[in-house]
This record gives sequence, C-alpha cells and structure tokens, in this order.
Amino acid sequence: MVLAPCRRGPARSLLVDVAQQCHAQLPDVAAAVVAAWEGEPLSRLMRRALRHALRRLYAEDRGCDAPTVG
Repeated sequence: MVLAPCRRGPARSLLVDVAQQCHAQLPDVAAAVVAAWEGEPLSRLMRRALRHALRRLYAEDRGCDAPTVG
C-alpha cells in the first residue's frame, strides 16, 4: 500500500501477482518488500516482477488493458 497508493485488496493482488511471477510464497514476497522498504535490495527477478505488477495495477486503475508482458 506504500509502494502503490491503493486499498488493501489491490495491494494484496499486487503481492500475489509478484509471488506468482517469482514462483515464491506470498509471505516471502511480503517480507522481501518490507525488507526493501528498510533498505535491503530486492532480487533482480523480484524487481522485474514488481515492476510488471505495478504496471498492471496502474493500467487497471486507469481502466486500461494491462500492457503485454514479454
């Protein structure tokens, strides 16, 4: 919710999206995001997944179709 100003539902969806892209467990993704907020770097895979998930979130918020990820 800090990374993308949104409600709890979309924030959870964002974390689920990242977890699916990284083949990781949701608690591990949440812990990594909190650690990143505290200054620890995210892995390259998680940064990429987060970037793509944020793009989809913003596209949905604007009522647009999500950009094709390739």
